[in-house]
Amino acid sequence: METVKRCPGTGPPEGRVPVVEFALNSGRTIGGSSVAGSPEASPARGGPRSYGRWTAGPLLGQGGLGRVFLAHDGAGRAAALRVVHASLARDQAFRTRFAREVHAIGAVRGRRIAALVDADPHGAVPWLATEYIHGPTLATRVRDLGGPLGTPELRALANALAGALNDIHRAGLVHGGLRPSKVLLGADGACVVDFGMGGCAGRHGYTAPELLTPARAEARPPSDVFSLGAVLAYAAAGRGPFEAGGEDPDLAGVPGELLPLITACLATHPTARPAPRTVARMAGLPLPGSRRRALTLAGTLLLAQLAPAASPLGGRWTPRTVER
Repeated sequence: METVKRCPGTGPPEGRVPVVEFALNSGRTIGGSSVAGSPEASPARGGPRSYGRWTAGPLLGQGGLGRVFLAHDGAGRAAALRVVHASLARDQAFRTRFAREVHAIGAVRGRRIAALVDADPHGAVPWLATEYIHGPTLATRVRDLGGPLGTPELRALANALAGALNDIHRAGLVHGGLRPSKVLLGADGACVVDFGMGGCAGRHGYTAPELLTPARAEARPPSDVFSLGAVLAYAAAGRGPFEAGGEDPDLAGVPGELLPLITACLATHPTARPAPRTVARMAGLPLPGSRRRALTLAGTLLLAQLAPAASPLGGRWTPRTVER
């Protein structure tokens, strides 16, 4: 179980999110990004730039929200630093949403989550720094480093993702954009990144059907479970379940013992999908953090690594009664 502690001092400057540092015995490095592998050699444009206590270094990747850099603080600790695009920084409505989401995300804790460690949503250029997980994304692992996962690895992956979603949902949030590129495979197992920050526009293969209707329903926990099922299908078969373009998922290649689990997650109606805890039970493993130690991807995945216009915010979920 990880231990967290606040940095010494009298507190963060006004407008800053409290900094949270992970204990040295946590076994994980401060930072986090949805981009795997070694960072590009190019530094931040115009040379190193400082954001709070972080100095931006090589570019890790970029997306609709902004660019992500590998950054270090004065003590040499690493983080994934996401710097918001200037065009978004000029949008006051965006800044308000961004600040709200950053504060909400800062409250989420979990073994399978790349946690927020620092942020300044009110600066001239808003930014946030998250825990850095060294390892490939699930997309890279399946596409470039060994193909589909075996059944034991799939069970471990289902357990890890279910645990991450359970922690996110307990905090009143939804991920809103879970897909293979948002799952990092570190030395101690899979972790989820960019929760609450990844819109689902244009990601139809991993987006719940209720979010793709003209009414565009609000993303809620069952929407994340649908995405979890699609991610597991990708990991099992090496392709997304809807890549063929049909309305029904193509689950050819999924091991028979995992078909009931993945099929349940991909149910068309949100109320028919299992909760994350049920997903973990169906996978045959306890949620991360339970008294029994969960099987992780560590050994197999480490070997595999060695073998060579919607809002960008996921949105806050407020529990409410579901009409049946």
